[in-house]
Amino acid sequence: MIRDPKAPVIMTRSVMLKMANSAGNLFGGTLMGWMDEVSGIAAHRFTWTRVTTAAVKNLNFRKPIPYGSVLQLEGRVVRVGHASMDVEVVAWLEQEQEDQEPIRAADALFVYVSLDDEGKPKKIERTL
Repeated sequence: MIRDPKAPVIMTRSVMLKMANSAGNLFGGTLMGWMDEVSGIAAHRFTWTRVTTAAVKNLNFRKPIPYGSVLQLEGRVVRVGHASMDVEVVAWLEQEQEDQEPIRAADALFVYVSLDDEGKPKKIERTL
């Protein structure tokens, strides 16, 4: 089990045809769901509390992601406030050749709030 709360959370997904729109590219909503999942895990591992998504900022779809692609999502906490934190998520599109660099296909900033047992905002004790 990863214990470093500052380590990035990494998810790798294969884009299947059923995930594609009529143009043959990944649905934006599917990608956003994956990004929310990755960022939620990163926020939880940072605080070791329950967390909730408070906002999504600057969600950018930079490149189409065709079905058949392999996508790697990386999420990490980049700012910590009193009870909230920002988690950056980047989606990298793998290339066909091993020696080619992945392409930044999408990115976003998610805002999470740490919660106590009663569902109220809880002070985050850890700093970056």
